[in-house]
Amino acid sequence: MLKNVMKAVKEALQQVPELRYAGEDWGQLDYFRQSPVKFPCALVDVETVDYSDGGARYQQGIGSLTVRVADSRMFNGSFQAPPLDTEFAAFDLLQSVYKALQGLSGETFSPLTRTKLVRARRDDSIREFRLSFDFAFTDPDAGRRR
Repeated sequence: MLKNVMKAVKEALQQVPELRYAGEDWGQLDYFRQSPVKFPCALVDVETVDYSDGGARYQQGIGSLTVRVADSRMFNGSFQAPPLDTEFAAFDLLQSVYKALQGLSGETFSPLTRTKLVRARRDDSIREFRLSFDFAFTDPDAGRRR
């Protein structure tokens, strides 16, 4: 069930023209001196899922996924402020990601709903924001035992 959500989100993010990389978050921004992604990027992972029994050997889940939207701009050595049209480009990118994912649904999950935006503080040249989206689904797989 969760795999279906992740695949649909990745496919939607690949349609965002500003992104140069979209995929599953397996630590690309955390564990490497030079991140193995092209910037700007969006990395997706399921953060939490709360399950409840729905009866007849199926469960209902309410999940939260996080999209890490990141860009890296190298310092150019100038103390001049960047041009106004590029200075706040990260917020245009966040809006594009939001538009691609808000309301996205599939046969196995409810429409995604944006719930939170958090700026991640880092000590490198990467500027990162974390968007959270909630969704619900029903998992009937335990009832399909053979």
